[in-house]
Amino acid sequence: MDVIKRIADVLAAAGLFHPPAAALAQAIMQPGGSNMEMQISSRNPSTGESKTLNESVSRMCLTREFLARDPYLPPGLDREKMERRIAKCSVSDQVPIGNSVSWRMACRTADGSAVEMSIRNTASASKLASEIQQTVRKDTETIHVRMMMDASHLGACTNEMPEL
Repeated sequence: MDVIKRIADVLAAAGLFHPPAAALAQAIMQPGGSNMEMQISSRNPSTGESKTLNESVSRMCLTREFLARDPYLPPGLDREKMERRIAKCSVSDQVPIGNSVSWRMACRTADGSAVEMSIRNTASASKLASEIQQTVRKDTETIHVRMMMDASHLGACTNEMPEL
């Protein structure tokens, strides 16, 4: 299971550890500083063992330009991040409903791992919630990864905040 854990860690930390719904429509999300709380957990379906892989808090500056690019963090952003990690991905079932959007994504990584994801983002002017459910398969091993992110608007950006 160490191989699967490493894959999940890499996907979580490198491929999908970005603030998953940071690019919500400018008409919905306010530009400015955001406090983003992220929790990543995994579950081994064979043993039922669950554990928290990572908990973090970060602050990001969501610029007006970034928010104007595309409503609701487009699935292409996740796909681009995965493809930079030498993965081939497809997106399906994109469904915008009110202030939410959801989609599915399936990827095959260079080492042969299969990653299936279900993503849902919900936003208001000052709050954002994102949930990503992943199933990672490598050889005969499978692990489920769940990422939850809650963001809240802080006001003006500061120099210490990375800009998106």
